[in-house]
Amino acid sequence: MDITFTYGLRYDWYTSDDYPVNNPLTQELYGFSNQQNMDGQDLLQPRFGFNWFVNPELEVRGGVGLYSGGNPNVWISNNYSNNGVTQYEAFRDFSGESLFDVPHTGDGNPIFDVPQEMYDEVANASGQGPINTMDPNFELPKEWKYALGATYTLPDDYILMADFLYTDKKDAAIIYNLGLETVDTAPDGRPIFDEMSTDGRDQGDDFLLTNVDGDSGSQTTVSLALSKSHDFGLDWTFGYAYNKAEDVNPMTSSVSFSNYTNLATANAQNPGVATSNYEIPHRFTFKANYTKEFFDGYNTVVTLFGTRNKGRPFSYTMTDGAFGDIAYQGRSLLYVPTGLDDPNFAIGTDGDGNPFETGAFFDFLEESGLSKYAGGIAPRNEFNSKWWTKVDLRVEQELPGFMD
Repeated sequence: MDITFTYGLRYDWYTSDDYPVNNPLTQELYGFSNQQNMDGQDLLQPRFGFNWFVNPELEVRGGVGLYSGGNPNVWISNNYSNNGVTQYEAFRDFSGESLFDVPHTGDGNPIFDVPQEMYDEVANASGQGPINTMDPNFELPKEWKYALGATYTLPDDYILMADFLYTDKKDAAIIYNLGLETVDTAPDGRPIFDEMSTDGRDQGDDFLLTNVDGDSGSQTTVSLALSKSHDFGLDWTFGYAYNKAEDVNPMTSSVSFSNYTNLATANAQNPGVATSNYEIPHRFTFKANYTKEFFDGYNTVVTLFGTRNKGRPFSYTMTDGAFGDIAYQGRSLLYVPTGLDDPNFAIGTDGDGNPFETGAFFDFLEESGLSKYAGGIAPRNEFNSKWWTKVDLRVEQELPGFMD
């Protein structure tokens, strides 16, 4: 038996002497200090792997391990730059009229003719700016990975490879809105939030970097590849990959506000596990290299690479406004009515006063596949854009050398 086992441990340990500038308002409003950092965070990550040559034609490999890292440091640095003390936002309309009836000096030019009231507002607003902070109990996000694969040499030297990878996410990072309070429940079951936070501050002011409480999502990948090298200079590989990926928040951005708002959801404070923005469900690939000396002593290499993918996932949403969510991008997942007699479905008019085209709307629900969710909320990223194909061709030619 020809088998190799590999054992390992990786230990990550973070140290930091710096803290965000203290903002007493954080303690006053939320019961903990904003002076949190990564000092003392650590994680022991065991690893195990094996490689088994069953016979000259078959190799089997696999492993299991805990992994961490790869999360952008900017998620931590936000807590230093947006501490509510260093920066403060004051808004005015510089068209010549103040949003708050504050007269401008001069011609009302931005920067040059800032009204005195704005100077005074900023001067007296110590600690009142938007606050980003980290959960005092924040833990390092991590993933358990389980892998199993094999390579089999078929007759005529065709090589078949198969791999399976399962990832179980733990303590994934997420942004939570500290100033949002649930005040009611909508008829379709989603929460309704108070449009003004309970502490009198703007809803979009204060955000917490924390961990997902509960299921953080998972990912399953299965890949197959068939390849062969020919004596006349051609080698090629055909591959297929299946991917199923779920997460709670794709965390698409560098700042807390956009990380919090850049996802479709029916519950901004608890989005729940759903299909990830990054999932590519099906992907076919083909690569071929052909090498030949069309000119004696100088290789010509022609490479062809093609990929055909199922489109990225997307969601159907409706205009916000009724649920008290700060996200103004229209990210509220669509409620799908059962029909004209659905008590949760009200028929209005468009901007020109024309009646809503109910027939076309219900036809759209049927054609898009939304009708399967009638009477409920269509899930996040449950739909995919069209398949797409891309082909690249590359030609490389060796030339005579001009130096040794």
